Amino acid sequence: MNKTITLLAALLLSLFSACTADLSGDNTNMVCPSDFSATLIEQLKQKPKQTPAAEVTQYTYKGNTVYLVTGGCCDNYNYLFDRCGNVLCAASGGLSGTGDGRCADFTAKATDPVLLWRDPR
Repeated sequence: MNKTITLLAALLLSLFSACTADLSGDNTNMVCPSDFSATLIEQLKQKPKQTPAAEVTQYTYKGNTVYLVTGGCCDNYNYLFDRCGNVLCAASGGLSGTGDGRCADFTAKATDPVLLWRDPR
């Protein structure tokens, strides 16, 4: 399952490489695919059901809209995407449960969570 998430992340990176994953300032002028969250959800629907169920939650992080994908068992990473579809980091999960360390402050600094989708299967 971890390979599936990694493959999904790599696919999304290649599809949306026109955007830069930069959380250093206001990125409202970035040209991004319209409604990346819908694209992400559609891609997750094509994957096998995960346990626990896959979820997409929107947050505000460092002044930007981001999407956290969670789900799957055990030591899988939970990836954080910017609004263009770039993988910012693995915000949680992995062997330590704390992600890959690239956005270690996500849990403390992310605000305004909105659950956009939870796999109903």
